[in-house]
Amino acid sequence: MKFSLNRSDLLEPLSKVVSVLEKRQTLPILSHVLVVVNQQGITLTATDQEVELQTQIGFDGGSLNIEAEGGCALPGRKLLEICKHLPADARLDFRRRDKHVVLSSGAFESQFSTLPAEDFPNIDGQGQAIQSFRIETQPFRQMLAKTVFAMAQQDVRYFFNGMLFELSEGAVRLVATNGQRLAVVSRQVQHEGALQGRPIVPRKGVLELVKLLDEVDTEVTLSFTENCLLVEMTGCRFLSKLIDGEYPDYEKAIPTGSDKHFSCDRQAFREALIRTAVMSNEVYKNVKLSLETGRLSLFTNNPLQEQAEETLAVMYEGDDLEIGFNVHFLIEALNAVGSDVVQVALSGQTSPCLITDPEEEQAQFVISPMVI
Repeated sequence: MKFSLNRSDLLEPLSKVVSVLEKRQTLPILSHVLVVVNQQGITLTATDQEVELQTQIGFDGGSLNIEAEGGCALPGRKLLEICKHLPADARLDFRRRDKHVVLSSGAFESQFSTLPAEDFPNIDGQGQAIQSFRIETQPFRQMLAKTVFAMAQQDVRYFFNGMLFELSEGAVRLVATNGQRLAVVSRQVQHEGALQGRPIVPRKGVLELVKLLDEVDTEVTLSFTENCLLVEMTGCRFLSKLIDGEYPDYEKAIPTGSDKHFSCDRQAFREALIRTAVMSNEVYKNVKLSLETGRLSLFTNNPLQEQAEETLAVMYEGDDLEIGFNVHFLIEALNAVGSDVVQVALSGQTSPCLITDPEEEQAQFVISPMVI
């Protein structure tokens, strides 16, 4: 294996794959990046055995020169740190020497230990795709942003530690919940054949996918096999195992028939909640909302007898209501609403609220109340 290229052509794809690696590994090879050099270019692959990311470096940039093919696993973070601290215009020369790979750049030279390419673990995602669809990156990125915050973290109900991709004819719906809040958003997609299923993508896979989409502007293709999600985009191939389980019937948690509806300026409501949250109980993060005709009052206090309150003008006519919520759940839901105005539906002190975006009816956010 012998090749050379400009630092700028290696740094970005290498940074992407290294982000998949966990800092603490049970197997030494899981801290490594698989480097395969052939006539098509260079392929970099990293995995933590739950997700896998593969990036390509081709000849398009004009800097890649391959003299000898081959492959091996190199320590990912060490290679990345060295590349980061070389000059921006550096030329990198790699060559295999016995069981090591030597990197030379100007007066600098380093020698990396390697592991055999055949020992590198790959997620088995080569099965026949059961479901497949295409979607533009921007709307898909928006869908994830509106739901990702509601996923659980280390919940014993393991299916909550991920996101449901509910597939139906011509549409995909993303659903995330931790049992106290729920986020749902759906869009039409391009697909071939029937589209049906309820795969659950684990939290790690969703978060890595969000990071990838931030750097991609083209259309992406998502394919689901029996136990994996495969995402293909320009220069990248991403694999994530699926959670083996049945997602609960979330539609029962979406309130219907609410008799109290108010709307207000989203940003003003959000900023008032942020200010109020400073004085909330550090454990319960509670805020009390008092709704009456034309106004909404926010109040919170803590065991130190500190408190905060604020009143907002709202569009509301109806009976008075007092109800408590986790203030951060409200803030994160409002962050996901894209329009200037937000709509909130309530029923009573023990019923969840439904937050909707008047400009995007397919996005819904449900938050369960707290005892006040």
